[in-house]
Amino acid sequence: MDNYTLLLPTLFQQRIFLIPDYQRGYAWERAQVGELLEDLALLNAPRRHYAGTIVLCKTADAPIMGNDGTLYATHAVVDGQQRLTTIVLLLNELSRALAAYPDCADLAEGIRKNYVQTKSRDNWPIYKLSLNKDTHAFYRDSALPETPSIDQPPVRAAARLRDAKKQIADHLQREDGESESEHRELLTEWHAKLTQQLHFNLYEVEKEAEVGVIFEVMNDRGKPLTELEKVKNYLLYAASSLKVEEFARDGLANSVNDAWAKILSNLMTAGLGSSGHEDQLLQMHWIMQYEPQAKKWNGVKSVKEKFGLRKYAERHDDLLVDLRKYVEGLRDSSIAYCDARNPNRSEAFGVFHESTRSDLRRWNSKLVRTGSVIRPFLPLLMAVQGCWPSDQEKYLEALKFCEKFAFLAYRVGRANSNFREAAMFRLAHNVAARRLDFGDAVREMKRAYGEGWVRRAFDAFTNAAGPSADYGYSWGGLKYFLYEYEEHLAPRGTEPKVGWQEVAGAGLKDTIEHVLPQDIGNQPYWQERFTAEHKEYKDDIGNLALTKWNSHYSNFAFPSKKRDFNAKTEKGELAPCYANSPFYQEREIAEQGDWTKESIDDRRAKMLAWAKTRWGVDFSDVDGTSAEEPDDEELEDAEPDNEADKQG
Repeated sequence: MDNYTLLLPTLFQQRIFLIPDYQRGYAWERAQVGELLEDLALLNAPRRHYAGTIVLCKTADAPIMGNDGTLYATHAVVDGQQRLTTIVLLLNELSRALAAYPDCADLAEGIRKNYVQTKSRDNWPIYKLSLNKDTHAFYRDSALPETPSIDQPPVRAAARLRDAKKQIADHLQREDGESESEHRELLTEWHAKLTQQLHFNLYEVEKEAEVGVIFEVMNDRGKPLTELEKVKNYLLYAASSLKVEEFARDGLANSVNDAWAKILSNLMTAGLGSSGHEDQLLQMHWIMQYEPQAKKWNGVKSVKEKFGLRKYAERHDDLLVDLRKYVEGLRDSSIAYCDARNPNRSEAFGVFHESTRSDLRRWNSKLVRTGSVIRPFLPLLMAVQGCWPSDQEKYLEALKFCEKFAFLAYRVGRANSNFREAAMFRLAHNVAARRLDFGDAVREMKRAYGEGWVRRAFDAFTNAAGPSADYGYSWGGLKYFLYEYEEHLAPRGTEPKVGWQEVAGAGLKDTIEHVLPQDIGNQPYWQERFTAEHKEYKDDIGNLALTKWNSHYSNFAFPSKKRDFNAKTEKGELAPCYANSPFYQEREIAEQGDWTKESIDDRRAKMLAWAKTRWGVDFSDVDGTSAEEPDDEELEDAEPDNEADKQG
């Protein structure tokens, strides 16, 4: 491993840089890009600026000859990729800005050739920096050209590239009141700063297994390492330190890099590329496979403690086996994790038969839609998929139970976010260890949520004999409940005409119709039927329906709302009303002759009778009495401990 300091021109001389697929995509946000630009703007000659560390590993690829005869060796960038990518974007925009001045055309072309793109002897483009497969096409076609392609960023990392390009271009623009000569001089100063004052600490390693050694003693990233990156680096360090055959060490390092490429690709394509989701994947896999007590998870420290070199002294062959098992398990768990968190992507549930994937997506989407906490169920779903990868019926049954208990406990029962989490984590751990068959696992899930506390909350909800604001307009589960009722009313084999995303993405005032208006004003129709009862009935669930036309209905009388034969649109069509609504529940309401207290009571009773069937749980196969109240550890609501929990 060689280590030395050099300037940017030397770093790029006769080198082509490749970001491996096992590296995270472009992660710098506006703050990190702005900090680099500010540092450069304040840098005065001849002061040096230490720009950080670059770690390279020369690949086995044959050198590429440029059209001027220069040979370029390909190097994998194993650290410093964020900073290097940003500097290339900056040099690309600087070249473009300088090209606007005829006397700077040669300098602009030189910058582009030396740092952005040159040509092979066959006149093919040679990109001095190539990104990983998730973002390189967007980088090549949209981030580098002056006129981007019409393609939208395929992943969040590509969107960050787009944003960084614009931020840099805006920063280099000529300001109001600045003359052309002043702007040209400023641009040439930027070139001098980048090429003559930036100093990089370069590490060159012969094998990627050596990378972990560096990160055990050094870390000066422009952005802090994520736990996922720390775990990868420790695994590479452990691989390089194993007292086993060299091919075994190299094989483990290759397995780590291949697994991380797969994990990051899975997360990015599922829209789960945040550090919060990475952390949650690590923790959920650890809970499932190694330690079910969430409080004992301590990120990379837990991994180091479990797979410590001293702990395995004289047993490095065993450590090699255990590390492989961990790496492969985390890789496979990333698939199940992405399926559970984002079931609607095209790749979801690829391990199962194609004929059943639509049902799996549908029920997993329901679990996500509840808006409840999904975290307690993640390890179990990962364990079920891992234990029975070809049995979609078991996974579907597990999904249905998770959706039921998510709705019952966290929406109807308003339980704290960590309610029964500990029990579910223990259950997932036992399933993964194959201590339970699937039938036992289902019974344990029922026992975890219990006949008592959850059942009482559900009974109080479904047996409501009169109006209640507890499960009305301000209830957190209202949209999900009404949308599930909409699916129930839809003709068999059809979907609701209005998609869930449209309903979920709009505010209550735009999506929830009060048949009996919130303000009856001077409407004789409502004043005759509701006087003192107006307040208790207006927000009751029996009076509420999904709608697209809430603003149109206002506080009109019921006959006008359900079918206004006189009102016409500008096109001569029937005006919005319940009878021609895209929602089946509004059409159902339109069949009523009148809207009174009895109408609301009847509709509430009908909806709650359906709810008993929809979310009812048969506890007859559960022996013994389950805990009726939350455990002590569940009495205080657990704050989301990372971004993924907030989104869950």
